[in-house]
Amino acid sequence: MLARIDVVREALRQRDDVVEVQVQYSDGDVTSFQVDEQSGASAAEQLESFLSSVDWDRVKEVELEYANEEEHEIDFEELEDSDDDDDDDEDEDEEDRDETPDDDSDEDEDEDEEDPEGDD
Repeated sequence: MLARIDVVREALRQRDDVVEVQVQYSDGDVTSFQVDEQSGASAAEQLESFLSSVDWDRVKEVELEYANEEEHEIDFEELEDSDDDDDDDEDEDEEDRDETPDDDSDEDEDEDEEDPEGDD
């Protein structure tokens, strides 16, 4: 999984109209940053400066607000949970590949086809 800062950077790369970033820490603290259009720095530079000041180990979620007031939430706890689920799925897939096909499967199919009592 990508580092948290890289997940946010990727979201910022996808759209260049972010006007506000709100960071919620696991202890409940919230930090907000608004892009200053009057600043001499570009929005990307301002955002990167802000991101570098964040303590990413403590971040619970990040909310991005766009110029059209649309919002995008990145919940790292959910991402990590789903990432853990993906890891479990991969482990199960590997176990499935390790098992050899059951030679009895053909016999089971034959039994199903023959129905001597005729339960029609």
